[in-house]
Amino acid sequence: MGELLLCHETIAALPYYIEETGINIYSMEELSYYISGNVYLLDHSFMCESLCTWVEKQMHRVELAQKLRENIRTEGKLSDFVFAILQDTAYCTMKEMQEIVFAVRQMEQKSDFECDKIRADQLMEKEKYLAAIYRYKHLLDEADTKETGEVLRGNIWHNLGTAYARLFLFEEAGRCFEKAYAFNKQKESLRECLMCCRCRHDEDAFAEIAKKYQVEERKQQKRNSCKITKSSTFANQSKLKCIRFVLPLKLRNHQTQKHICFAKPLRFKK
Repeated sequence: MGELLLCHETIAALPYYIEETGINIYSMEELSYYISGNVYLLDHSFMCESLCTWVEKQMHRVELAQKLRENIRTEGKLSDFVFAILQDTAYCTMKEMQEIVFAVRQMEQKSDFECDKIRADQLMEKEKYLAAIYRYKHLLDEADTKETGEVLRGNIWHNLGTAYARLFLFEEAGRCFEKAYAFNKQKESLRECLMCCRCRHDEDAFAEIAKKYQVEERKQQKRNSCKITKSSTFANQSKLKCIRFVLPLKLRNHQTQKHICFAKPLRFKK
């Protein structure tokens, strides 16, 4: 169910469109609500002239628009930009504003690579799978040009496969999981690779991968218990059951050695 957001102030005739999440914003309260719920998706692209123009023309907040433009002109911080909006709207409590600004400032102190990982996580959590796929691919491009550990790289491949699997693109997902296993050697990646074969009814591919990686017969039998029925009536339901096995991995930050847990929209891994 959706949430009811009561707006007391001006409603825009033309909404402000946020492309990454595909959301239209119609009021300053909605803008503050978006910021509070998507803190880790915010980046410097949020500080743009189009937002300032919308605030000025549609919301009639001339002073706020000027303040935001000055922040952009002086190459100010994103945290200051966000605080100016929250403070002017007064939608959030002071404590909430402080927590939001603190979270933004923490993101400002992280590397671009770390921020991209966190944003990909958030997009997965919000079921924006296409946007998440774009972020993961960008991460892999960065990983190829940096001294990134094989486990971390494999875990990124695993999460890319997870995003594809959530879109029922099991062939692409299977390739990603196999690449993930080549890097991270984690059983979860190999398991999901085999499950993708099941989801697309490709028994030959299942047998080939099982043989290639010397999967024990006992483990194959265990996976066979999850075999999808070929009945068209239950095909989609079976795919949904198999897709629940597709769990994103925890990525280990190669700099701080702290775990960054990727989103788990379908089933949370303890």
